[in-house]
Amino acid sequence: MIDAKKNFDIIKMQLINNFLYSVVDEMTQAVVRTSLSPITRDVFDFQCGVCRGDGELVLEGEGTLIHSLIYQGLISNWMRQNKEDTYPGDVIITNDPYSGAAHLPDIYLYRPIFVGDEIVAWAVAGGHQRDIGGLTPGSCPHNSTEIFQEGLRIPPVKLYERGEPNETLFTILKAASRVPDVLLADIGAFYGACSLGEQRYRELIEEHGLENLKMYLNELLDYTEKLTRAEIKAMPDGIYPFTDYLDDDGITQGKQIPISLEIIIEDDEITYDFTGTSLQVQGAMNNPFGTTRAVVLTALRTMMNPEIPRNSGAYRPVRLVVPEGTLLNPKMPAAVASRGGTIQRESDVMLGAQAAIRPEKLMACTSGVDTLINISGADKNLKPWILMESFWGGWGGRSNLDGVDYNTPPILNNSNVPCEVNEELYPDILYVQYAYVPDTEGAGKFRGSVAVVREWKNVGDDNLGLQLRVDRRSLGPYGLFGGHPGALLKATIKDGKEDRDVGKITTKLCPGGSIRIQSAGAGGWGNPLERDPEMVLQDVLYEKISILRARDIYGVIINEVNLEIDWIETQKFREEVKILTKLNKKR
Repeated sequence: MIDAKKNFDIIKMQLINNFLYSVVDEMTQAVVRTSLSPITRDVFDFQCGVCRGDGELVLEGEGTLIHSLIYQGLISNWMRQNKEDTYPGDVIITNDPYSGAAHLPDIYLYRPIFVGDEIVAWAVAGGHQRDIGGLTPGSCPHNSTEIFQEGLRIPPVKLYERGEPNETLFTILKAASRVPDVLLADIGAFYGACSLGEQRYRELIEEHGLENLKMYLNELLDYTEKLTRAEIKAMPDGIYPFTDYLDDDGITQGKQIPISLEIIIEDDEITYDFTGTSLQVQGAMNNPFGTTRAVVLTALRTMMNPEIPRNSGAYRPVRLVVPEGTLLNPKMPAAVASRGGTIQRESDVMLGAQAAIRPEKLMACTSGVDTLINISGADKNLKPWILMESFWGGWGGRSNLDGVDYNTPPILNNSNVPCEVNEELYPDILYVQYAYVPDTEGAGKFRGSVAVVREWKNVGDDNLGLQLRVDRRSLGPYGLFGGHPGALLKATIKDGKEDRDVGKITTKLCPGGSIRIQSAGAGGWGNPLERDPEMVLQDVLYEKISILRARDIYGVIINEVNLEIDWIETQKFREEVKILTKLNKKR
């Protein structure tokens, strides 16, 4: 209960929350304006935020959502071990998956904000870096078998101590990366964001007073918890299972890896139990516990009112069960570099289970895996370069809307790098095509996104390095409530010989050769025969589906000459299909 003696004002609490939004937005813009890496400044594969002194997240920004949810664990671990050795002007850095971080390319900075001798808050910023060493350029090998092969592992240490840079660590970082100028620039961008966050947070303290601000932030987190518990209480109690599969572990192709989940709702609490998920695997698809937790908390939001404040209070009613030594909670020294593909499948599993709880809020399966491509070479001065891109498809169909064509999955909230940007940065690369692929959507009353195809060609004179992480080649994104799965992903290397379909691979791209990736299509929602014929016609006119598919899958007959719907034949055809479907079910 709120103590009336505190003169609590809910409007003031909201104003403080709004101010924090502006602080984190400014931090985000500071990173975008000072980063050298397209995956940071264009894709937004990073995150800024503000945490309380104990590490509880007060507000996260608009970048990749799973990054900010890492910080509570990192800060609480740091405070348990180093509280008495933390000073104003310190900045902590880590990328260690076994200390609560994600994988080695994800570097996190967190800066304590002091008032007197007390740590009252933390400004945080971090995200994906271009390269931190390891087996392959880009530091995301799919075929590593232990973390020691994946690059420079940084335990939580001070990058700055009392405002002074740790020059030894900067020297090590520079030596470890194939593109040190980009790495140090992005770390500098995160440092600048944390400094700005501290400055602006001090303005908040000055305006409201420390004790008053603490009270309002405590109430803000309690308020968020109360709203979250009310949302969960409104959900039907029960056990909701779901299982989906990765194509492979990054080494043994064709051996599917299960991710199994039971969601248990009891009153105003929710449990995500991953007992039954595969044991940790030999390859690099293992996902560290810190990221597993972050994905769970992001998925929970999809079932709730989006107006609920984005802070740690929402996660207090959540219980997470992930047995140690499994794919989603591996033991040291398991390889984790390609865990980006696993977090997407983890999300697919959670959203599939949650669809049975709140079907009106959940979409069918997205096009899925966070496909990652790294193409590497050197310029005429032998200076290394690395083109790194994440490549998505689109959203699954929803209860009242089609899936959004070409959009990142909900857990990522990323953006697109324009082809022209990369062609200017990497003259040896030419984008041959970038387009939608017809007849690849998961059909439904509301269809999923069509697949997207992209092709990169080596127009230079030398072989280029190619490292590829793909999935959804063996099991398409699922549909819901009668919706069809989306088309499978395809990756093809064209090198003047016979075209080769490939999965996760590390190889060379010869001069004149190209790599073509067609994302999976996204799953459909509902029976395709219930789709509005006008919507089917529109998809034909926009060349997203063919006239033949309109007839065979959606039961809509379109005249090939005037491109108009034959309403009488459509009705007749749909009735015939429904009768045949009923007869087949009886058999």
